[in-house]
Amino acid sequence: QTTYTDKGEKPEKGKFVKFHHVTFWVGNAKQAAVFYCDKMGFEPVAYKGLETGSREVVSHVIKQDKILFVFESALNPGNEEMGEHLMKHGDGVKDIAFQVEDLEFLIKGRLEGGGG
Repeated sequence: QTTYTDKGEKPEKGKFVKFHHVTFWVGNAKQAAVFYCDKMGFEPVAYKGLETGSREVVSHVIKQDKILFVFESALNPGNEEMGEHLMKHGDGVKDIAFQVEDLEFLIKGRLEGGGG
């Protein structure tokens, strides 16, 4: 049975659970993360970079309560995708990640051309 609400039709499967994190592409990931920690009360929780084997991108993950931000910067000046994006748009949000139920169902619906 389909239930209608002010938010539209409720899906049978693939329910949205919550926002998971926001990824920012920035010129200096460390500087951005430190700023949010020092000025806005976030805390560092994870890091990916040369020391962890990442040779293309450095990532600093910070958290405040249930909010997770990921700041990413290119380690290699030849990273065309990130470099071109930053040149055109400057620092900003690149991705918003959601936690959902039954991801495989959602992907299958999208691949089959459904509204999922």
